[in-house]
Amino acid sequence: MKTIALGIAQGLTEFLPVSSSGHLFIIKRLTHLSDNLIPFFVLLHLATLLAIVIFLRRQIVKLLFRKKTFFNLTIITATTAIIGLVIDRFLVNFFESRFFISFFLLINAAILLSLKKTSGKKHHHEIKFKDALSLGLLQGLSVLPGISRSGITISSLLRKGFAPQEAFTFSFLMAIPAILGAFFLKARELTELKIVPINLLGGFFAAFLSGLLALFIVNKTLKNQKFSFFGYYCILISLVSLLI
Repeated sequence: MKTIALGIAQGLTEFLPVSSSGHLFIIKRLTHLSDNLIPFFVLLHLATLLAIVIFLRRQIVKLLFRKKTFFNLTIITATTAIIGLVIDRFLVNFFESRFFISFFLLINAAILLSLKKTSGKKHHHEIKFKDALSLGLLQGLSVLPGISRSGITISSLLRKGFAPQEAFTFSFLMAIPAILGAFFLKARELTELKIVPINLLGGFFAAFLSGLLALFIVNKTLKNQKFSFFGYYCILISLVSLLI
């Protein structure tokens, strides 16, 4: 039951604009989880990656035939890697500070709540080189616990005049190489897994199914112009983080 609950938490927060890393540290404090469960969350990244591939399978097939989109994703991924590694190198010691997490959850809330109703119509093939660089930078900043990857990238795309559906699609296409990269960086920790296979399987499928649900919810809220409402939740969870 614990691995299933953790799988659901990972699957939902990985895609909802509320910061999965921020929630992970809060869950660790609430349940007194030991560091040896970190490899389990590394494994769950594969489940959430599978959810994206299933949900965006048609768009991924189209991507294979678009050189410009592939080029933009390469620029974004490289920029993300550089920013993410720099942050991980110099700020990782602050990651479990409740004040640090609460502060960035409030920043995330401000980003979401500042979004106004959008009526952009730009397609993701209209992304320019400077757009790719800025998106890579923002995705890199989502390494900070409290900053949501989907929240910060979708918000940026909407502000740049992209249609909500296009912002959704491209944001999660961007996530595929980012999640893969994060997985391979931490893959060696999988050798430390000490959870019986049936529990691993339960957590994996829980993360996969809840990930699909989260993608559906994000897509729906964008269509209904309700995406910014997640900002109120981030304020609430920021206060919870301070009180724990």
